[in-house]
Amino acid sequence: MVSKAFGLPLSAVQVVACALVLSACADSGLDWFSKKSAPVAVAATDEPQPAPLVKPTAHSSIPVLVNDVPITEYDIGQRQRLDRLGSGGKPVARETVVNELIDETLEAIEAQRQNVTIPDQQVDGAFANIASHVKLTPPGLTKALGSQGIDATSLKRRLRAQMVWQTLVQRRTLGKAKVTNQAVKDALAAKGDTANSTMTEYTLQQIIFVVPKGSPAGLVAQRRSEAVAFRQRFAGCDGSIAQAKPLRDVVVKDLGRRSASELTGPDGEDVKKTKVGEATLPRQIDDGVALIAVCATRDIQSAAQIRNEVQNGLYIEQAADLGKDYLQELHERAVIERR
Repeated sequence: MVSKAFGLPLSAVQVVACALVLSACADSGLDWFSKKSAPVAVAATDEPQPAPLVKPTAHSSIPVLVNDVPITEYDIGQRQRLDRLGSGGKPVARETVVNELIDETLEAIEAQRQNVTIPDQQVDGAFANIASHVKLTPPGLTKALGSQGIDATSLKRRLRAQMVWQTLVQRRTLGKAKVTNQAVKDALAAKGDTANSTMTEYTLQQIIFVVPKGSPAGLVAQRRSEAVAFRQRFAGCDGSIAQAKPLRDVVVKDLGRRSASELTGPDGEDVKKTKVGEATLPRQIDDGVALIAVCATRDIQSAAQIRNEVQNGLYIEQAADLGKDYLQELHERAVIERR
């Protein structure tokens, strides 16, 4: 498939393979710039219940009900197209897709029960970040998906479901996951001698093209275009303030030093791939659209960083196990009707 509007070749597999792995292309749930969790809206208990995260649709018949929440033939067909692209064009069994949608519906119902919602702005930001990775604007990505018979809202539903589940599992992990010193020692021993290990340390800047809260999507797109143009002209951190000065509502922030082990998620991977004196592709954040500039790098001796990396890996392993158990609990409590 080719995006004629931008003159860029765009593989259907490239679009959706990126889209299906949220941890690689959208927000990771961990903002290592501010060292805090990504924003998730939590409704107060005395306010009205949020709207269902999985909404009925009038497009087609309803072959599956999950706790009275419908999964339609339209939903199944859309997901089959999405999954087929993500699998390199190979057909995906209907039963596999149905089970996937059942899991997501259970997770969405649980999120509603826990008063967790994902703001539309966060989902739109993830969609925009995917578009950036395949060198398109969000409307361009919408058009590219449409040429494959996929409604962009189906991809956004998938992204929302991933964010919901990531948040729920993160909560459970914080409450239940435990990594002992002995487990860390054993993992370090398995890695061999780490006393002389080195790691790259990055000196970073963040350039933010501010978008006020509640601004229309058109302004976000405009600011993204400005960020792309800024990146193309970027000549290094020493001149970033001077470059930003003539522009409206552009903020340059020194992020200081970050070790490679701190650069987690898609933001971190982008930084690691960026050369000194260059900036990453723009990404949508709470304050607007941002670039990350790599000012300098150096190798440091970092046995402590290796220990932190090992400890984080053990937590991730536990989170995966807790997530499986959590989903099994939701299935055991559910009423699933296949018609």
